[in-house]
Amino acid sequence: MIIQKQNLVLNTERLKVLRVIGERVAQVVVESEVPIDAIKIDKIEAQLGPFEDHVFKNKVVKQGTIHKQIFYVDSDNFVRHIAEDIPYMLTVEIPGVKPSDFVEVQNHLVDIDTDFQLVPCPSGLGQRATLRQKVVAHILVKVSEWSQVDVVTNVQSFPQINSMQRTSCKCC
Repeated sequence: MIIQKQNLVLNTERLKVLRVIGERVAQVVVESEVPIDAIKIDKIEAQLGPFEDHVFKNKVVKQGTIHKQIFYVDSDNFVRHIAEDIPYMLTVEIPGVKPSDFVEVQNHLVDIDTDFQLVPCPSGLGQRATLRQKVVAHILVKVSEWSQVDVVTNVQSFPQINSMQRTSCKCC
C-alpha cells in the first residue's frame, strides 16, 4: 500500500503478528508417596508432561502432569527404574486476557526441582519402603493475541521547491 502525504511517499505492508497481552511465572507444587522396594534412591528426574491451557477472563487455568523417572537400588543391589505421572492444576492471573480464537498461550519451563525422603520399611518381611517426594516447578505463562498491523517499509521524501523567485529591481 502506498500512502502519499504532502512531500512524503510511504510504502506499507500489512503483517500478522503476535501481540503479547501479558505474562506471569506460575508455581506448581505437587507431592506423592510411592511404596518401593529400595534401599537407596540414586536420582529423580522430573519434567513437565502433557498439559492443556484453558483461557478465561483475566486468567489461564493450566492442567497437566509432571512426569518423573525414579532410579533406585533395590534390596538385591540392582539398579532399577520406575516412572510416575503426577497430575496438577494451577491458575495464573493475567489482566486483559479473554477467551478468543486468536489467543495463543506459550509455556516455558523456568526450573523444576525435586526433594525426596526414603522412609525405610518397619522391621518385617515383605514390607516395602515409602518414597515421599515433593516437586516444585516454575512455568512462564505468556498469553498473546494474533492481530494485523500496518508497518512502514519505505519512506521517500521529496524536497519542496519554491517556484516563485524574487527578482531584484535595478531601476531604483
